[in-house]
Amino acid sequence: MVLSLELLREIAAKPLPLTVTDVRDIDRLRVLRAADLVAALLSAPGVEIGAFARVLAITPQGHEALSQSVSPGPSLQ
Repeated sequence: MVLSLELLREIAAKPLPLTVTDVRDIDRLRVLRAADLVAALLSAPGVEIGAFARVLAITPQGHEALSQSVSPGPSLQ
């Protein structure tokens, strides 16, 4: 879910609606949608050629998850 929350942060920083074509990001969007964190239209599972997702909105639960998550800061070395 951590990678999905990172994607949610990226989505929150962009204007919506947003089209996503990377298959890995689409899979992460499936997780976000199943958790009711985003409203999105998704290609059928297993489709790789021509796969896309259209993120329509971040839900109130998604905004809550963003406010509760701590974004990783720069590593201290």
